[in-house]
Amino acid sequence: MKWLRRNALRLLIAAGAALLALGYVPEACTCASSLLPRLSPILSILGALAARAWLGWLMLLAVPLLVLAFFKGRFFCWHLCPMGFLSETAGRLNPRGKGLVRRVPPFNKAIALVVAVSAACGYPLFIWLDPLCMFNGFFAAWREPFTWAAATTGIGFVAVITLSVLVPDIWCHRLCPLGGLQESVSLLARRFRAPTDAPPVQSSLTAASATRRTVLAAIPAAAASIAIRRALGANGRNAIRPPGADLERINALCARCGNCMKACPYGLIQPDLGETGIDGLFTPVLRLRSRNLEQEQYCFQDCVACTEVCPTGALRPITVDEKHSTPIGLAVIDRRKCIAWEKKEYCAVCDEYCPYKAIKLTEHGGVNCPTVDADKCRGCGACESNCPADPIAIVVKPC
Repeated sequence: MKWLRRNALRLLIAAGAALLALGYVPEACTCASSLLPRLSPILSILGALAARAWLGWLMLLAVPLLVLAFFKGRFFCWHLCPMGFLSETAGRLNPRGKGLVRRVPPFNKAIALVVAVSAACGYPLFIWLDPLCMFNGFFAAWREPFTWAAATTGIGFVAVITLSVLVPDIWCHRLCPLGGLQESVSLLARRFRAPTDAPPVQSSLTAASATRRTVLAAIPAAAASIAIRRALGANGRNAIRPPGADLERINALCARCGNCMKACPYGLIQPDLGETGIDGLFTPVLRLRSRNLEQEQYCFQDCVACTEVCPTGALRPITVDEKHSTPIGLAVIDRRKCIAWEKKEYCAVCDEYCPYKAIKLTEHGGVNCPTVDADKCRGCGACESNCPADPIAIVVKPC
């Protein structure tokens, strides 16, 4: 009871954050379920820096956390962070391991520096280690309908809790990049106040030494970001991505927070389990009917819900008009499976359902057979989801 009284506020904050991530908000406030990751400057501000794009006014929700760190250090970590509260609570399950954390060097500021520098280079590394992202990803996985594939967005959360049980306090004190970022901001604040507490010469030497160390540490981080980007290439093009995706950098920009998957009203967005390379694990891909035979929905032409909830710019906010003019894939007809082409029987279902009028009927052997107009096709999957052939004769491929 003593522990409960002392941590009642933190428990309420964690419970509220979980309900927010689960999407238990009024229908009129659907965007509220995507707010939690936007509170992190690693996702919102560094994400926008990496994407080289303005991600909307909601990205400014991260500014108060930086201001708080400037004046109060890691106040957010010790009193408000839901991930920190749960990892600390998990550590209490192993009182014998309390001293083990002293043997682990503090990597948090170094990880935060790598994220910041690589974001400035346009290819952020380790952005998915943000604690609010992992917390959100775990609870967002329990959306309806639940799938084991979607549950993979909670792996980071489970890993942090498990590690915290084995080595109590290791996450908050040694690894968390958001904590490292706040420590760096707090140190910067102390240097601003240093002239009032120390002789000017001593203060200048200390600041110069810290600047040199930061620059020397930033150089390999920048080099690694550029080298990894060139080595991996545009793996984002190996799968059908949601609308607004940055196909060149989605694997790096994506925080794996699960927001887009939860926002999709048709359950089409699922985490990638390896088809786009190891760096693309758990990034969002569209699973149309040929990949999920129970799926009979398609990417509705007037829906841009997923693009409105991404905190990092991996999915750029777009309008309905932009969606109508930007393909996410291309429908391809296998004539050996097509009822019209192969069996010489009338079938124009794909033409009837295509919202973009991208199917053309061409007379062949006395039967009107479908062909795809690549200039009009947007890869929405309406044709694929309604094709009566068995196996399916028209399938959307990546652009």
